[in-house]
Parts: sequence; C-alpha cells; structure tokens
Amino acid sequence: MNKKTVRVLLAEKHTLFRQCLAGMLGNEGIQVVGETDRAAEVPELYRSGKPDLVITDIQLSDGNALDLLADFFTKHPKLPVLIISSYYEPEMVEKALSLGVKGYYTKQSLLDEISEAILKVVDGERAFHNDVLDTLLLSFQKKRRRTLKDDEIKILKLCSEGKSYTEISSELFIGERTFYRKLNNIFDKLGVINKAQALTVAIRKGLI
Repeated sequence: MNKKTVRVLLAEKHTLFRQCLAGMLGNEGIQVVGETDRAAEVPELYRSGKPDLVITDIQLSDGNALDLLADFFTKHPKLPVLIISSYYEPEMVEKALSLGVKGYYTKQSLLDEISEAILKVVDGERAFHNDVLDTLLLSFQKKRRRTLKDDEIKILKLCSEGKSYTEISSELFIGERTFYRKLNNIFDKLGVINKAQALTVAIRKGLI
C-alpha cells in the first residue's frame, strides 16, 4: 500500500456527491486539495493545488469535461486522471482513453474500489470498473460483426450444402489459402469460432 498522502483535485457537477466523496476520501487518507463543478476551473486549480491526481465526472456544469479539457490533458500527458461518472457509453470511454485517462469507474462503485483505483492510477497503473470493461467488450464484439460480402455469403451457402472446403475452393476458383482467409474473416464478422456456429448465426440472421 502506498503510504504517501495522495493529493486529489475533484471536479464534479453535483455538490452533494462531490462533498460526500471528498469527505469519504479524507477518511481514507486521501487529501482533496481542490474542488470545482466546472471544467474551466480545473487548469488553475491544478496549478495552485499541484494534485497527484485529477478525478472528474464526464458532465460538468459548463459542459462535457472530455471536450473542454482535451487541450489540458494533452499538455499534461503524464497527469493521472480518473473518471467517476454515470456515463460510460463506449464512445465516452474510448475518447477518454484517447486523451490518456488511466482509470474509469461508475458512480455505483464502492468506496473501497475508488480508493484502490486512485492508488493504482497514481502509481501509473490502469484501473477500470467491471461495468466499464463489459461495455467496451460488447462494443468491440459488435464492431467485429460487420456485414458479410457476397462471396462470403456464397461460402456459407456452399458450406450449408455440405460441400467440402476443397470443393468450395474449386467452385469459387480460389486457392485454399485464400479460402481459409475468407473463412476466418467470416468467423470474425459473425463473432464465432467454427463453421457450425457460423452456419447457426447465418441462418438465424437470414443470411442463407
């Protein structure tokens, strides 16, 4: 456990939540050196308070913190930043990551989880709540399930007719290596790992 007192700048729109979190963090030995509900005040509070970590919500009183603080984060790439927010849609999390944010937790998190995340992020580690990770995983899986091309659908149809891979390659006038590459692309797009699963998904989606 890190024995050094961690100094935190807290940016949170809702006063009650901000004050409660500051008080609870204080009981955990984490010192809040600045509080605000506005992104515009973060740079000055950072300069005056010299915190080890910035904790911010996504939505502050003057707008989206990721948009308003993008330049600030870019100018301080080594500054540990932890998001604590009710907003954790994939695009939000991905944008936060692109700005160098090292941690992302929800407001449903336990205090112990937040305290541990703070210490991890200050120590240079990444820390993400399970709900945030699940959201990213589902988004990734959906992105992989892209629309199949005509030749990929043709391969599935021929597979459904019981033809061998060699027969399909010959009928489509493609080499075996090219066939397997196309087959792997089909598996990736459908989010499956074998032919049987691919056919099941394709039939369910009405592709064949």
